[in-house]
Amino acid sequence: MEYVALDFETTGLDPQWDRVIEVGAVAFTSGEVVDRLEGLADPGRSIPDPVVRLTGIGRQLVAGAPTSAELLQRLSGFVGERQPVAHGARLEIAFMDAAGIWPAGTRMLDTLDLSRVLLPDAPSHSLPQLALHLDLDQPRPHRAPDDADATRQLLLLLRRRAAELPNSLKEKMLALIAPYAWPVAGFLREALSAGATSPVAERSPLTSVAVMAPEDAPRDDLETLRGLLAPDGPLATTFPQYEQREGQLQMLLAVAQIIKRGGRLMVEAGTGTGKSLAYLIPAVARAVRHGERVVIATHTHTLQEQLVGKDIPSLSSWLPWSFRACLLKGRANYLSLRRWHRYLAEPCADEEELCFKLQILVWLETTESGDRSELRLHGREEVYWARIASDPLDCLGIHCTSEDCFVHRAREAAEDADVVVINHALLLADAVAEGGLLPAFDHLIVDEAHHLEDAATQGLRTEVDAAGVLALLGRLSEGEGESEQGLLLDLGRQGRLDRSNEPLEEARQILPRTRALLADLFADSSDWLRAQLTRETERREEGVRLTPRLREQPGWPDLAARAADACTSLAGLETMLRRSINLSQQFVGGEEPDQNLRELEILRGRLAEAEALLREAFAAPEENRVYWFSLFSRTNALILRSAPVEVGGLLHDLVFAPRHSVVLTSASLAVAGSFAFFRDRLGVGGEVETLVVPSSFDYLRQALVCLPIDAPEPRQEEFSPFVASITGEIAATLRGRTMALFTSHQQLREVYEALKQRADLDDVLILGQGIDGPRRQVLKTFQGTPRALLLGTSSFWEGVDLPGDQLSCVIVARLPFPVPSEPIYAARAERVPDAFAQLALPSAALRLKQGFGRLIRRGTDRGAVVILDGRILSKDYGRTFLDALPRASRFIGPSGEMIDRVRQWLPTPD
Repeated sequence: MEYVALDFETTGLDPQWDRVIEVGAVAFTSGEVVDRLEGLADPGRSIPDPVVRLTGIGRQLVAGAPTSAELLQRLSGFVGERQPVAHGARLEIAFMDAAGIWPAGTRMLDTLDLSRVLLPDAPSHSLPQLALHLDLDQPRPHRAPDDADATRQLLLLLRRRAAELPNSLKEKMLALIAPYAWPVAGFLREALSAGATSPVAERSPLTSVAVMAPEDAPRDDLETLRGLLAPDGPLATTFPQYEQREGQLQMLLAVAQIIKRGGRLMVEAGTGTGKSLAYLIPAVARAVRHGERVVIATHTHTLQEQLVGKDIPSLSSWLPWSFRACLLKGRANYLSLRRWHRYLAEPCADEEELCFKLQILVWLETTESGDRSELRLHGREEVYWARIASDPLDCLGIHCTSEDCFVHRAREAAEDADVVVINHALLLADAVAEGGLLPAFDHLIVDEAHHLEDAATQGLRTEVDAAGVLALLGRLSEGEGESEQGLLLDLGRQGRLDRSNEPLEEARQILPRTRALLADLFADSSDWLRAQLTRETERREEGVRLTPRLREQPGWPDLAARAADACTSLAGLETMLRRSINLSQQFVGGEEPDQNLRELEILRGRLAEAEALLREAFAAPEENRVYWFSLFSRTNALILRSAPVEVGGLLHDLVFAPRHSVVLTSASLAVAGSFAFFRDRLGVGGEVETLVVPSSFDYLRQALVCLPIDAPEPRQEEFSPFVASITGEIAATLRGRTMALFTSHQQLREVYEALKQRADLDDVLILGQGIDGPRRQVLKTFQGTPRALLLGTSSFWEGVDLPGDQLSCVIVARLPFPVPSEPIYAARAERVPDAFAQLALPSAALRLKQGFGRLIRRGTDRGAVVILDGRILSKDYGRTFLDALPRASRFIGPSGEMIDRVRQWLPTPD
C-alpha cells in the first residue's frame, strides 16, 4: 500500500477563520519514499506571535507564496488515491474539509491512535516527544515537512512493532479487526501478518513496591530515627545534595511519638518541608518492627502515585530495613476481565472504539495491576472504560479467584504489605462498609487532610438522574436499540427466566405504569422547580434545597403525593424483579451467574437506590442529610441529590476511633495558627496534638503580596473591568508567566473577552479554563508556552505545581468565600450560631492560603501575589486573610504604583 504522511502549520485551530501557512507531505511505501511535497502559503492575514515563535514562520517568510487555498489544492492532487496519514489527524481533516478538498469517503490513518495502541508505555504520545523517545529524525519540530517525515518514520516503526508482537496477541487483534474496513484495521491487517514475533514482554507491577535491605529488625526509638536524617546519616550518604531541614525533623519526631504512644496529631507542614519523608520513615519503622500495618490516605491519585512511584522507591534506596508497600485503589480503577470479554465480543460503533479495544488488548499483555492509570485515557475512552471497570454488582464474589481478578490481586498485595497507600474515597468507602475493602490496620496517616470533609461528603452523596432512571426502565421494556426487545421480554423468550415465574409476569404488568408515573413526576418536578428558581440561582445551576419552608409552598403537597404513588409502584417493581431473579437463578443453575440475570440484578439494585432516595426526599428526610434539585438549563436535565450535613461524627466513629494512632497533615490546616476549624469539622475530638511546621522558604525575600487601595467593591460594575485592566497590565509587563484565579466562571469569561481585545497582549497566549479547554488541557498548554496567561477557577487554587519561570505572578480576583446558597453549605450554616465567622471566613482564608501556595514551589522561586479584592483591607475580617498567608514582603498602595512595584520585583525576561 502507498501512504502519504501530512502535516500542516496554521494560524490557529479554527478552520473557518484560520488558514494554513505551511504544508508538508511525503508519499511512501513500507520500503521507500516515493515523492515529497512541501510549501509555504500566504494566509492573507497576520500570523499570531505565538505561532511565529513556535514555527519560525513570519510574514516575511510567506510573502509571495501561493494562497492557502492554492497550496491545499496542490496537496489534493498529491494525495490522490494514496492512504493519508497524520499524527493527531483531526486538524488536517478539518482544514482540508473546510477547503472542500477532502474526498468523500476518505478516512485518515492517525499515528496518534496507533501509537497509543502499540506504544502504551511511551512517556508521551505527542509527535516531538515520540521522536525523542524513539530516536526519529525530526530536526525542526513544528515545521510541516519535518513533522510529516517524522510521521512517516513513526508509522514504519509502528508497523515493525506490530509485526514483533507475540503470536497469541496477533491472533486476538486480527480477530477483532476482521469485520472492519477502517484505515487502522487495514494497516494492522498488513502489519500483523508480516515479520517474526518477539517473546512475550515481561510484566512489571506498578502497584506495589517490595523493598529488600540488609537489616530486618529496625529500631524505632527517636534517636535512631533522628540519626537517619543527620548530616552524616544514610540519607546524606546516599544523596550528597541532601540538606537537613529542621521542620522535617520536627515533624518526623512528632509523628514517631504519636504512632508509638497512640493518639491524634494534626500537622500543618508548609511547602518545601518534605512532609512525605517525615511521616514515611516512622510509619515504616513501626510497621516493620511491630507488625502494625500503616495506611496512608491521600486526596489525589497524583500524590498516591508520587508516593509509590517516587518517594517510597527513593526511601528504599537508603533505608536499612526491608518493608513492603502497596498502592490500593477503589474497584472502579481496575479492569474486570469478565466484563472486558463481554465488551470485546460486541461490535465496534466506530474506529475510535476499535482503537480503544486494541489498546486494551495490547496493555493486557504486560499489565500486572490492571489499573487504569497506566493507560492515560482521554475523551470518550472514559465512557468505554466504564463498560469494563470492575463493578460490585457484576462481581462473582467467592467464585472469582485472584488469578483472573485484578481487584483480588490488589487486595491480596495489600494484605501482605506493611504500608498501604490509598485515597480518601477508598478510606471512606471501607468505613461505610464497616471494613472488607481494606486489610486491618492500626495506624492512619491522612495527607491532603484539608480535603477529608469534602471527600466524605462526596462519598456519601447519592443522586437520582431523571433521564438515567427512565433509561433503566426503558432497558427493561424496550431494549437498547430499535431491533432489540426489552430485557424482561428478551430473557423470557430465550428461556433464561423460568416461564412459570409469576413475579416476572407481575413485573411486566407493573413496568409501564411505573415508567409513566416517574416520567410525570420528573416533568412536574421540573415545572415546580422553575417556579422556585430566581434568575441568579438558575444561572448558577447550583440547585434548590428542599427546606421545610419550601415544602410548604403551593404545589408541593400535590408533588409529594405523586412522588408517593411513583415510589410505591417502583418499590413493587423492584420487589417483583428481586423475586423473579431468585426463582430464575434456581432455574438456570451453574456456578457462574447467568450474564443476563446479572444485568437484571444490576438494574434492580439501581432502581432500589433511586426509590429509596425519592422516598426520603419527598416524604421522610433524614435529619443529618440535605436534599436538593438541580435543573440544568442547557439540557433540561433534572437531578435530585442528597448529602450528609455533618460528617465529623462518622469520621470519628468509623475512621479515627478504631485506630491506635491518626496523623492528619496538609500544607493548609491552620487559620492564624489555630486548628480549631478542621478539628471540629473532622470530628477529631478535643484530645489532639497539633504542630505547625513553617515552610523552609524565605518568603520575605522570595514573595511579594500586593494589595491595591483603589480597587472597586466586587459587586460594583467597575470591578470586572478593573480586574481585566490590572491582569492585562501585569501579563504584558511580565510577558505572560501569570495565573489569575477566579471564583466565578462568568467573571472569568468577562475578563477573558476584555483581555482578548488588548493589542499589548498579542505576544501573550491567553488561556481560559472552560473556553480553551478543560483544566488538564489548558494547564499543559500553559506549561509548554513561554509567554502565557492562564485564567482559572476553583480547581486551579491548589494542586498546580509550576516552579521557576513557568509562573511568576498569581492574581486573586476575589476572596474565595463559599456561595451562601450552595445547598450543603447553607444546611451547615443553619447549624452554627455565626456561619460567617465559624464557616465562611476560615474556609475562605484557607482557600486563599492554597492559592498563594501556587507561587513559590522551590527555594529559588521568586514571585508576586496580587489580591484585587479590596475587602481584605477595608473589612475587619481582612486581618484573618492576611494572618493566614506566609510572612512575605508586602505592598499596599495605588494600583498604578503596584504595577511598577511588580515590575521592580520581577525583572522582565529577555
